[in-house]
Amino acid sequence: MGKRRLVMLSLDAVGRRDMEFMMTLPNFSEVVKNGAFCDRVYSVYPSLTYPAHTAVVTGRMPNNSRIVSNTKLQPNRMDPDWLYKRKYIHGTTLPDEARKAGMSVAAFLWPVMGGLKADYNIPEVMVTRKFQNQIVSCLRNGTPGYLLEVNKLFGNIRHGIEQPALDDFIMACVKHTIEKYDPDMLMIHLTDADTTRHNFGATGKEVTDALLRHDKRIGELKEWLKASRPMDDTTFIVLGDHCQIDTHTIVYLNRYFADKGLIDIKNGRITDYRVIAKGTDGSTYVYLNDKYRNDDSLLEKVTDILNEMAGDERLGIEKIYTNEEAAEMGADGSCLVMIEAKNGYYFLNNFDVLIESVKTTKNHKMLASHGYLPTKEENITFFAAQGFGIKKGVHIDEMHIWDEGPTIAKLMGFNLGAVDGVVINDILA
Repeated sequence: MGKRRLVMLSLDAVGRRDMEFMMTLPNFSEVVKNGAFCDRVYSVYPSLTYPAHTAVVTGRMPNNSRIVSNTKLQPNRMDPDWLYKRKYIHGTTLPDEARKAGMSVAAFLWPVMGGLKADYNIPEVMVTRKFQNQIVSCLRNGTPGYLLEVNKLFGNIRHGIEQPALDDFIMACVKHTIEKYDPDMLMIHLTDADTTRHNFGATGKEVTDALLRHDKRIGELKEWLKASRPMDDTTFIVLGDHCQIDTHTIVYLNRYFADKGLIDIKNGRITDYRVIAKGTDGSTYVYLNDKYRNDDSLLEKVTDILNEMAGDERLGIEKIYTNEEAAEMGADGSCLVMIEAKNGYYFLNNFDVLIESVKTTKNHKMLASHGYLPTKEENITFFAAQGFGIKKGVHIDEMHIWDEGPTIAKLMGFNLGAVDGVVINDILA
């Protein structure tokens, strides 16, 4: 046997709803027909990019990986810091174990890999503070010499985070990296479909065009891999992290809490709070301020207000989960409650107004979004694998996204330690 190679390609916000069309495309359908496939993969809760991708590489649900959202809980910041650094993850990861096994690792915008000890790392870094610089932050959290190299070669392709230019830049970097360095493990995160759905809605010509671009990228990637070395020892994986649901209304629960005297606001800033909503798009955490945790009268008041909110049709609340129920689903059990939005609604942290139309907002406008329960049909995603160690023509009825980590680990001979997922042995040869 030659030297093992693992390729993981994540197509952000591509889901089960896309599979009928994707199966008509030559490159994606070839992976499915000649490998193993599941078109009913349940994401994490909340179904966000960072917790989902962390579940893939750790085999852990968010409350155990400790990546329970995309961003930190910072009530005094309208634009909180993102959890983009590897050090925030509790436990080991697939790239960590690959490095221990002597494999060279390349990561391309894979979420929560800032500062990862990789041979070639283009980190996904989100800068939210005025004193921070995007370029400097990338250099600090990635592989500096390599980053300067690929930016000099391909930086002209990129236009900030605009799509499809960003994915085109990443694919140019991937091609160059395979041809020059031939890493043993590649983790590639493409966001074309995610950005397109946010901007144009969950379906439509723009989304179809993004999926067509993705299929072309799959074909190109496989050709580059074949050119670098024989594919006999390569495992090729294509996966999704969640999908998206169309929206029409934004809800700002912190305005509701402020009107009830639970949040203090001065000069447009939160100065104190008894409870705070931490939006995760299609759902939201509600946290109780620790310094008021022993105030039974406050807890009774908050409980009454939450019951009142549940019956307020304007707020688009589908269900309120206790912290125990949230933890059982893998969300942050330290919250007071977790609120799920009805389809069409999503939550933001602002507090100027209570509700707002998506079409007219000047805030975070998303015509489709995620963060909803992973069991909602429109939000279910997929997993496909082909090549070394993978059975051909296998279809798995359903699985969880945190099953992917232990399954890949077994395939590669890695040990992820304590995991929440199970090995999907039916796909392993």
